[in-house]
Amino acid sequence: MKNILRYCGSALIVYSVGIYAGANEELIDLNCYQQDFIIDMKQITVPGFPGAFNAAMMPWKDGIFMVFRVRDENMVSNFKIGCVMLDNNFSPLSEPHILEIYNDDVRCLLRKQDPRLIVIENALYIIYSDSIKIDDMMTRRMFIAEIQEQQGRFFVDRPFCLDPFEGSDKRWQKNWSPFVYGDQLMLVYSLMPHRVMQPLVKEGGCFTHSSTCSKMTWDWGHLRGGTPALLDGDHYIAFFHSSKPMTTSYSKGKKIPHYVMGAYRFSAKPPFAITHISPYPIIDKTFYESPAYTTWKPLRVVFPMGCFILYEDGKKYMMVSYGKQDFEIWVMKVDLDRLYASLVECPLADEITLCPEEKYNAFSLRDLLYEDRYSSYLARAMLPFEQGDDREELSEELS
Repeated sequence: MKNILRYCGSALIVYSVGIYAGANEELIDLNCYQQDFIIDMKQITVPGFPGAFNAAMMPWKDGIFMVFRVRDENMVSNFKIGCVMLDNNFSPLSEPHILEIYNDDVRCLLRKQDPRLIVIENALYIIYSDSIKIDDMMTRRMFIAEIQEQQGRFFVDRPFCLDPFEGSDKRWQKNWSPFVYGDQLMLVYSLMPHRVMQPLVKEGGCFTHSSTCSKMTWDWGHLRGGTPALLDGDHYIAFFHSSKPMTTSYSKGKKIPHYVMGAYRFSAKPPFAITHISPYPIIDKTFYESPAYTTWKPLRVVFPMGCFILYEDGKKYMMVSYGKQDFEIWVMKVDLDRLYASLVECPLADEITLCPEEKYNAFSLRDLLYEDRYSSYLARAMLPFEQGDDREELSEELS
């Protein structure tokens, strides 16, 4: 016991030194990076779900469909995903509820995180991360499924796991950014290199469609995925995130991780090379101003999750949803022309990998998600939704 206490005390000292190491460092003024392309922003509150955060949204049917991470009555993340239909003012049109995810794969540990949304041929799909056991190893993998609706309730049935893939190992997989090429689903696995994955229909998992390296400078941490990428003319546009320990006025003089966001564009055709990127974080003075929420560790967070293009009065805007301090949902309105003008060019390096064209042309996402699945859906459609809970309990027992 003494050794345990000695170890814990040492760890606490090391942690405290790390937190306060920035006390003598010069404060970084993030507000000096404020941009003029952020036109407006609004906080979205979800009735019955206090502390909801990290929400993705996408126009669908007669409204804006939103999915979000959920907290329990103790304000602790319970690894469930909530959903609600919003109107054009981002107010609820439907009753918010837990998105039922019926998954027969007993390897899944039902610890879902950070959903994204994408529309393909008028169908709405969710992409999210879940814990899974693979060869007695607990890790995280990405899943995809179509959003279904029955009697005003939304659910998904038997999501498809995007595993295995080239280079898969014990590392957790999160924050893959989806986009649509023609009628094909693509997923950005990494930004540097810009590695694009595509699901395999018959074999399962996914393969590397293309990989490129562009010359870029970003001094704010490792580039990671954020929102889906949307086609706009001859390029795609998306928002990414990164994190870096910093001492700022928002951290009260302590050196703690700050999560920031940026934007990037890549070519509309293979090999989808990145052409432009933000030179520094996208900042608004309100980003890091929030109540003193208790987070999983001391940090300051803005986390981009969803986006869609809005045409208004002859101008083009991007609506971007983001999580704030892991406790709030916000959406901001961005002037696209001004955003594009703020980006810097990224020359293409020599490294290019592109799979044979015949490999990715014969792909149907609906074949992938619906092959031998209608019987499962029809069987569940006969059950009341409240019976979904015992499915999760059974899965937890078997895992």
